This record gives sequence, C-alpha cells and structure tokens, in this order.
Amino acid sequence: MCDLLSWSLENARKQTFSLVEDLRDEQMRLQSAAGENPPIWILGHLLLGDTYLLHLLNIRELNADFTELLSKYGPNAANRNFDSKQFLVERLSETGNLRGEAVRKMNDLNKPMPDETLAKTQPTIAHHLHMLIFHEGHHCGQLSSWRKLQSLSAVKGIFAT
Repeated sequence: MCDLLSWSLENARKQTFSLVEDLRDEQMRLQSAAGENPPIWILGHLLLGDTYLLHLLNIRELNADFTELLSKYGPNAANRNFDSKQFLVERLSETGNLRGEAVRKMNDLNKPMPDETLAKTQPTIAHHLHMLIFHEGHHCGQLSSWRKLQSLSAVKGIFAT
C-alpha cells in the first residue's frame, strides 16, 4: 500500500507540474475571475501541505517558513506577496521527493493522526495521505479549468500517456 500511495502522490505532482510548465511568472498570477486563486497560489498551497505532512511524519520540524507559507497560501490567506514560480517548483520537487521516500518506508499507515483538528475527518496517516492525493487532483482540475479560461492549450493527463 505504501508503494501505491507514494506512486499516486508522485504522479499527481507530475500532473501539477505539467499544467504549469509552459506558464511564465506573470501568467501564474492571473485570475480568470475575481476571488479566484491564481496558479501561483495553488503551487504555494500544495507546498504548505507538503511542509505540514513532512512535519506530521517527523521528517522536518516546522519553522518560520511554515508561518510565512500559511500567510501566503493558507485557505484564508490575505498576503498576496507570492513567491516566484521557479522557487515554488524547486521546493515542491524537493518536498515531493522527501514525502515519496518517507511514505515508501512507512510501516504503520494506521498511525493515528497527531493533529487533533485533522483527526476529526482524517483519523489516521493513511486517511491524510489519501486526502492529499485527492487534494492535489482537485487543484489540478482547477489549473485545467484556469488554462481553458485563459485560452491555453489543454495538457495531457500523465496517468494515460
């Protein structure tokens, strides 16, 4: 199961990267409608999730960077001083590799979720990992929709090449 979860996380990330690969930094900040989160926010939001997962798995401690990410890319973020696409892609590559490696090595997916708030809907680490796969897929759908509204070409799915 760990190999399957790791594979799913890694391929969801590849899909995310394929959806922004051809975008310039200024395009990454465009909205199709008022109030919509632009692609750059989505990348930062995924990085926020990776950072927290690595903390939950005891791979990395949370630091001041987490607070900054939360202020820029959290669900109620008011700070619109986004990082560059290059910075976010590099960090997502790094955190994606770390999480994939950590998940492959796990031996107890039924470990209780240590975050009391998340545990209400995601009682185990396995639940959280499944949620992260769906979460990234959800944001890939948003990126695909955004691309269409920006009159950009569609991107092939990486799961059926």
